Amino acid sequence: MSKTNTESRAGMIRTMFAASDTGNIDGLLSFLTDDVVLVFGNAAAVRGKAAVEAQARQVTSRLKGVRHEIHDIWHAGNNADIVIARMTVHYARLDASTVSLPCCNIFRLSGDLIADYRIYMDVSPVFA
Repeated sequence: MSKTNTESRAGMIRTMFAASDTGNIDGLLSFLTDDVVLVFGNAAAVRGKAAVEAQARQVTSRLKGVRHEIHDIWHAGNNADIVIARMTVHYARLDASTVSLPCCNIFRLSGDLIADYRIYMDVSPVFA
């Protein structure tokens, strides 16, 4: 695995979160394959860009904003196509309060796009 390849994958993940944090759902979707699979916590898998878009729009309509504070990005072993991001996600709620939660995401890439996106976090405090 080349250092350039791993750095570019980490940069791609950072850029994707930057788009997400500005509410740019189309920008977020541009990092996903058409047949992407997204699993958020213990929810059922969401399949395809259209389904991910619908879920993203539904979630963002219930929030003022989201900010991903990335602590670490690394790869699984020598596989540059598996990227792991550890972060704190800050949710600005409609009642003006903020909830910050630990999170770990695992991405499996196909070419230069995310084909499998797993979010490991309990988001229930945000909507409690």
